[in-house]
Amino acid sequence: MLSTLLAFLVALTAVIFVHEYGHYRAALWFRVRVLRFSIGFGKPLLRWHRLQPGLNLPTEFTLCAIPMGGFVKMLDESDQDVTPGESAHAFNRQTLGARSCIVAAGPLANLLLTLFLYAFLQWMGSQQASAIIATPLAGSIAESAGLRTGDLVQKFATQADEWQTVQSLQHLMSLIDVAVHDQENFKLEVTSASSNQPKSIAISLSDLDQDVARPGSSRIGMTGAYSKPYIVKVMKEGPAAKAGILEGDLVLKVDGRLVKDAQHLIQLIRSASAVQVWEIHRADGKALLLSVLPEIREVEGKRISKINAVVGRDPETVWVQHGFLDGLEIALSTVLVQSKMTFLAVGKLITTNTGWQQLSGPLTMAEYAGKTAEQGWRPFVQFVALISLSIGLLNLLPIPILDGGHLMYYLWESVTGSAPSKEWLERLQVMGVSMVALMMFAALFNDVLRWLA
Repeated sequence: MLSTLLAFLVALTAVIFVHEYGHYRAALWFRVRVLRFSIGFGKPLLRWHRLQPGLNLPTEFTLCAIPMGGFVKMLDESDQDVTPGESAHAFNRQTLGARSCIVAAGPLANLLLTLFLYAFLQWMGSQQASAIIATPLAGSIAESAGLRTGDLVQKFATQADEWQTVQSLQHLMSLIDVAVHDQENFKLEVTSASSNQPKSIAISLSDLDQDVARPGSSRIGMTGAYSKPYIVKVMKEGPAAKAGILEGDLVLKVDGRLVKDAQHLIQLIRSASAVQVWEIHRADGKALLLSVLPEIREVEGKRISKINAVVGRDPETVWVQHGFLDGLEIALSTVLVQSKMTFLAVGKLITTNTGWQQLSGPLTMAEYAGKTAEQGWRPFVQFVALISLSIGLLNLLPIPILDGGHLMYYLWESVTGSAPSKEWLERLQVMGVSMVALMMFAALFNDVLRWLA
């Protein structure tokens, strides 16, 4: 519990600091007086002062008790008295372009942090799953095109580009995600698992799944890395335990059907509606027939059959490391694809009845922070990058009180030649606070529901 809380605080504080530091550095650039730089809200735990570079006037820095945000307070004639000698350094006296840059600098800093962290992971290198594919979903584009369980994908190309070597499954998935994002058909050079012979696979996106919030690789039916259908862990009191399944069992057949790999076994379990007969090979060499009754649960509005067991051992891996430019290019592609998926999710929040169920709050964030920290520094860095991207994009939404709302005011000012009236600003402020409060309540409500499930 303590490690989860600590990981969450480290991730959140780092992301908030970068956001507010973006505003702060932009204010310094335009010689705007910064009165206070705060991480968190409420009672200050730490407080110190430093002279602002260029102006030699004091700025107060604080670290506060509630680490759920931060702010940079600048000199502004709209909410305080300003001496004539300092008025030139007031925020409201700056040009429209300068004010826009200062406001946009926070979200931009978050996006740059995300880009750097993703690139850093590419530069450092890591063990990644080999590009040996698991069983594609039945009836999917991938299966219809000819991809089969255990095929090794060696090269990738869109119709307009030359072949490039596929270094890992993660690399392949990112290439596919970009191609699907750009709606470009592509082709793969594959070594067949059945014949060990090379073959060329053409992927057409004409029948593409229209759920644009999902990754492109998922939309064409790719399910992950190839792994033999071993039972890795069995939960107590679940259907697997009741059926007599043990850790280390290799599942050969389900209802007489040959099990190709772990993903195929998962598909068979999820499609179950009655008792299944499993043929297994036990670690001691025994062959057994077991009756398994998967348990049907409702997950995010869908009925899914489960056996309360972990299926599939760790896949075969390779070491992958990219140079400076290649790592930066991969990171940029990742940021662009994830940004589009985030905005599409926001669109579903507004246009569908179930979109609000996808919101996650501080409890879920803390849980993921703890889990990724336990898995190692790389998963934790990926988590921080994703949180930074989410906060950066969220703040760009045209919602009053957020940075995007202020940019919306400046857009209005650039078109009409005057800022919105004080009355309208007050109304929009109330609307913005209400919208953010509603989103926070929905996110926390979802957290509680997930915790109780």
